[in-house]
Parts: sequence; structure tokens; C-alpha cells
Amino acid sequence: MDGAVGADDLESRPRPLPATARGRRSRQALLEAARTVFARDGFSEARITDIADAAKVAHGSFYTYFSSKEEIFVALIHELEEDLRSPGRDDDLRDGARGHEPYESILRANRDYLEAYRRHSAIMIVWEQVATLDTQVERLRLAASDRFAARIEVVVRHWQETGVADPGLDARYAALALTGMVSNFVYRWSASGADFDVTRAAEQLSLLWANALGVRVPPHRR
Repeated sequence: MDGAVGADDLESRPRPLPATARGRRSRQALLEAARTVFARDGFSEARITDIADAAKVAHGSFYTYFSSKEEIFVALIHELEEDLRSPGRDDDLRDGARGHEPYESILRANRDYLEAYRRHSAIMIVWEQVATLDTQVERLRLAASDRFAARIEVVVRHWQETGVADPGLDARYAALALTGMVSNFVYRWSASGADFDVTRAAEQLSLLWANALGVRVPPHRR
């Protein structure tokens, strides 16, 4: 496909933020514009000139902050991933092994993840679609999925050690299966254009998590 994301774009984090407040505002304006343009036109058809126009900056100013369309796409994905992997969600899950109700921790974490995904659904859909055509973008997507699963694996192991989850499960495989289930569910529903009920979806996904892990579900949640 045109404009394949290169390995260098994938292996490095975005360049440091500009030193001035004005520079940071311009960079953020470009990221917000890129979000709009990629969501509207897709990755292949998006143009740097359109991103600069949407951000209301000179076309040449784009290159002060990003070297290419590929770099700003990767920077945008990294920014979205920070929201999707909010540390608070991991804290919620770990609380389930610290005397709090584990199922409620799962429910809060899943609901927050679904809400974050829905906020960024247009770009997440583009990311998934580009990943089917470009092996480098697929590497970026798989790396993000692996990080997600690795964090959940830590939580599952902690729950097993404290008697919350079934000790007979393989924590790594369970984490991969459960995170894959949630990610695929929310992508398929978002890509269909349906406006799913986040509360209902979080409840059903959390019941599946709890049943799979052997976590107790409060009677009023069944």
C-alpha cells in the first residue's frame, strides 16, 4: 500500500515535545487534525496538506513536528494507546486482590476500556484496517495487544496467588484470550456502525471474564 509505515517509525517513540508552549499547541493541533483527516479519508488517502489545512498551520510547519504522514499516524496511535491503557484500570483490577470485590473491579475496568475505545473508535477502526494491509502497522497493533495482555497477566497471577482466581489456569493464555475477546468485540461492534450499550456490553464481557477465571460473581450481578 502507499505510505507504508517504516520500521524506524515503529521502533521509536514520538520525538520529544516542543520546548515552547506555542510549539506544543501547534503539534497538538496537528494531531487533532490528523485524527479528523485519517478518520474521514483513511490512511492511504490522507494527505499532509489536508492535515496542515485542518490544523490551520502553514504546510511547511508540519515538518517542524513530524517528518511524514507515517510518523504523525504512529504518534497519534501512541497518544490514543495512553488513554486506552490508563493506569487506573490496572489499579482497579489489582484492587480485586486487595480485599475489594473482584467482579466489581473487572466491571469498572472493562467499562472504562469500552468508553475509551468508543471515544477513539474512528481512528481505532482505521488502525485495524490498515494493519490488514501493511505488515509494519500490524506489528504496531500486535505490540499494543501484547502490552495489554501482559498487564492483565500480572493481575491474573496476583489473583491466583491470593485465591481470587482459579490457580489451575495458565495466566498468560488466559490474559491473551480475555483481552483478545474484548478487543475483537469492541472493534467488530464499532466497525459495524452500531451504537452499542456500553453498560450492557461491560456487564456481559465481565461475566465472561469472571466465569473464565473462576472469580465470584455477586448474586445481584447475575
